[in-house]
Amino acid sequence: MAISFEEYVDRMNKARSVDELLQIFLETVGQHGYDKMIFCLLSDHKQIGLSAGVGHLRNYPADWMQYYFEQNFDKYDPVISYTYQQLSTFTWQEMSERLDLTRKQKLCLNLGAEAGLNNGLCTPLRGPHRFAGIGLATTEKKDACDTNLDMITAYCNHFYICFQRLHAPPQNPNLPVPNIYLTSREKEILTMVAEGKSNHEMGLLLKLTADGVNFHMRNIYKKMQTNNRIYAAGKAIELGLIHPLLNPYIRI
Repeated sequence: MAISFEEYVDRMNKARSVDELLQIFLETVGQHGYDKMIFCLLSDHKQIGLSAGVGHLRNYPADWMQYYFEQNFDKYDPVISYTYQQLSTFTWQEMSERLDLTRKQKLCLNLGAEAGLNNGLCTPLRGPHRFAGIGLATTEKKDACDTNLDMITAYCNHFYICFQRLHAPPQNPNLPVPNIYLTSREKEILTMVAEGKSNHEMGLLLKLTADGVNFHMRNIYKKMQTNNRIYAAGKAIELGLIHPLLNPYIRI
């Protein structure tokens, strides 16, 4: 019996473990022909205590994944690099047609196909100051799946929400929720701080004098209750007030 989206959401919301989430997810995408899945954290997820990494959850062939990491394909994988550029689910075929692939990237895709990963697609997953992605593939090469990308996008995004919910630390309902408002200029400056720019560089980019930059920094310090620029930027990221470019190899 086919699983409706409403049933999928209800079952996922009631899941009490990651294993249960994964089982429900695989059953559901299996209806569309996809039997292989990989879930990657493409940035640190400090809020739930998890670090960036490829294949946090997966049922890809074990020997392929071992070889994948031995060859450092996670540093070259075109699916990962393309995911950073996209807002919605895309197919590997689309990606291959639009990217000028390097020899090693082509090798990665070809060897993946030889390992039994066909008709691949990937869904970028974005949240406040965090980024992830889910890849799906089929064992069969032809007529194995329907490419209902809208439904796949919905399944993947709800999986991501439920995954984070299961990992979230217990909330104390008596603790006040921070209510910090930053102006557009303050957000620009803190984002640049998170990206490692100096006051001088920020002044040039924003066409501000040194006194102008310092004025905004003082207001930021007051709101963030600190006089440390790195701490202020980190706190703003954790609260979802700024969203600097996410990169798994650059961490603040």
